[in-house]
Amino acid sequence: MLFAVYAVTAVLVLWLAHRFVVRLSRGAAVFLFLLPLAICGYPLIANRAMGPIDGSYMGPPLGVIRQQRGIGVPHNLVTTDIYTQMIPWRQVLRESVGRGEWPLWNPYILSGDILAAAAQPAPYSPFTLIALVLPAAMSFTFTASIAFLVAGLGAFAFARELGCRESTAAIGAAGWALANPMVLYVLWPLAFCWALFPLVLLAARRVVLAPGVRGGALLMVILTLLLLGGHPETVLHAVILGAVYGAIELAFVRRNALRALATAVVAGVTALLLSAIFLLPVFEALPQTAEYYWRNVLRSVDRLDTNLQVLVSLGTDFFPFLHIRGWHHPPGGGLKAETAAVGGIAVALAVYALIRARSRQTWTLGGFALFGLLAQAAWPPLMWTLHRVPGFDVTINERLGFAAACSLALLAALGAEQLLATRDFRNAALVMTCVLLVLTAGTLWITRSFDIEPIGHWGEYRVFAELGCLSLAALAVIARPRGVAIALVALLVAQRVLSEGGVHKSFAQSETFPPMHIFDPLPHVAEPFRVVGKGIALIPGTNAMYGLEDVRGYEAMTFRPYFQTYPVWSVHQTGFFNQVHDLTRPLLSMMNVRFAFASKWDGIPPGWRLLGEQGSATLLENTNVIERAFVPANVKIGPLDVDATVNEMDACPDFRKQAWITAPDVRTYERANGPGRVTALRRPRFGAYEADVAMDGDGWLIVSDSAWQGWRAYVDGRRVKIQRANLAFLSVYLTKGTHRVRLRYWPQSFVRGRMISLLTFLAVALFAFVYSRAPWREKDSSPHFSSRS
Repeated sequence: MLFAVYAVTAVLVLWLAHRFVVRLSRGAAVFLFLLPLAICGYPLIANRAMGPIDGSYMGPPLGVIRQQRGIGVPHNLVTTDIYTQMIPWRQVLRESVGRGEWPLWNPYILSGDILAAAAQPAPYSPFTLIALVLPAAMSFTFTASIAFLVAGLGAFAFARELGCRESTAAIGAAGWALANPMVLYVLWPLAFCWALFPLVLLAARRVVLAPGVRGGALLMVILTLLLLGGHPETVLHAVILGAVYGAIELAFVRRNALRALATAVVAGVTALLLSAIFLLPVFEALPQTAEYYWRNVLRSVDRLDTNLQVLVSLGTDFFPFLHIRGWHHPPGGGLKAETAAVGGIAVALAVYALIRARSRQTWTLGGFALFGLLAQAAWPPLMWTLHRVPGFDVTINERLGFAAACSLALLAALGAEQLLATRDFRNAALVMTCVLLVLTAGTLWITRSFDIEPIGHWGEYRVFAELGCLSLAALAVIARPRGVAIALVALLVAQRVLSEGGVHKSFAQSETFPPMHIFDPLPHVAEPFRVVGKGIALIPGTNAMYGLEDVRGYEAMTFRPYFQTYPVWSVHQTGFFNQVHDLTRPLLSMMNVRFAFASKWDGIPPGWRLLGEQGSATLLENTNVIERAFVPANVKIGPLDVDATVNEMDACPDFRKQAWITAPDVRTYERANGPGRVTALRRPRFGAYEADVAMDGDGWLIVSDSAWQGWRAYVDGRRVKIQRANLAFLSVYLTKGTHRVRLRYWPQSFVRGRMISLLTFLAVALFAFVYSRAPWREKDSSPHFSSRS
């Protein structure tokens, strides 16, 4: 099934590229089709889930069946985000679409959280939508394969655009698709967006050389795919670099400048309008997040690495065996995941291109490579400058290493083209030999002079791959065989597979979140409830795969008021989920935590009872749980200082008796609330509740879902104001009597964005229909331009 979905999608992508971007011979199409299999071949064909599934087995309850399932220790802890964020998000998307709902709300983490507005789920990307036909964990094998295909295709097309023949363009395709940053991050939207970078450059060049509808349409499509890809930071980096490249081209072409600029602006604006359904909710959500606050604080702080840290980072770009290995002595860091490594063969060919293939394109790409290398290494003068550029002051600019890797791969293609076009085998062999000697000497010096963390579960063949394959490549150039380009492609692919092929492990479908009898009591509970794990039990994200809602979570956009409650019930961890160590904290009961997973060695805390167990894992039930919707006995109302309220909540023994209502426009006061009771509570869809409430007096109804902007409340059919309760949760004021209360997460930003995107799509479709039948349309006899300059 996996391979079939990939095959159909890949053939469609290659056909569209052949039709509208660059002509592909059968050999080129087959090469690009097979290129992702260098990394994903086994999981694709064997129908396995590619990703860190083993991480979910670190704690109970899955940990008790780890040996039974043949699961070892986590293979690659760097990819933790995949099983804690990406796979669960994909699962919620599948459920939302399967229920016929817009993917707006994620009930499974953080007491309810945004979904589409979190950006990284990328719910409107066509590649995400295709992936939804597969089980969530399995779908990431498809996602990785398509990301490699798009990266390879983009680099191939752009190299052809610059005048490379297919065999040398294949070097650029393999170098970029199999570069270290692409392979490591391929399961993240970060890499998927960067995979489109060569196509951004290609489209910018087309707009400059032949401004008009065709070039503008290509740029519009690529920018739309980039925007919908789910990583706004990469959009900023890629678009700015694409604009710089276009400006350089325009400065040399010096014709049709106004038309080219107009074409680019129209394409960009149209892409933004098409993506409004995705962008507007993201922009609305960002200011509400804790991360937004932190990054604004960081604007006033210069984040500068030491000279040693800069050198260590640069070292990973040319000595891939150093990537993600800590330096014990001297303590120079080294654990940074960002790198621009593309392998010794690509580096040697790139150096040869800069020396022998002097042209505007090589110098431009060389400048991009240098800029990306220095940014990835966090060179202080450059980082100080970027820190003062709007947008770049809040982004992780070390990720510009992707641009360096792409530029080096494209330079390698240009170098190979220069080699074949001029038959300059002697100088090429000399350059490759010099690079080999430098890398060999550097490897010996580093390994003998520094104490570096041992190699983990992958990467043991990196040194052999770098030096051995580069030696064979130099010998191939010296021997001057007729198929030297094919030999270089084969050696480059072999080098990258030997070096990076083990980054991601794959697992059988039966090993991905298997059923366990400890979960059996939970599906029979009718009313809404939440769960929690003590310590690392039921690592957040895992719960979503079993249809369980958790109060913990881990993502890049955390609701700031919710984050402010962490000290009352959990322990914050930088870069991972907040842990719960004390199950007796009263706020857990208020958040509707009815069940908890723990280890039998933790014992049973007061107020909890044992409900089930499996091996050393236990399932506990909270006897003090508060219903999802309830009416507290007393409330404190007013602007409410956050720190003071946190302290008061921390001392509160029972949230049935006391609540805090945030009301900025009134003076703080306390009063009795209600009394009242919820007689019925229904949840017709994700992010929606219907409650029947009987109030014996005026007061507030509290629903323990996170109160992101976008919730709407209706009492007896009339829309009313929502106020935050207990800092972060929903509350509605009700008068005495019986009421029907309806709550729905339906943000206005989504409503407006959906309308804008729909109208823009219809306008583009109408224009395309009229244009295709107009006698005055552009007569372009070729789907691609080719110019060596």
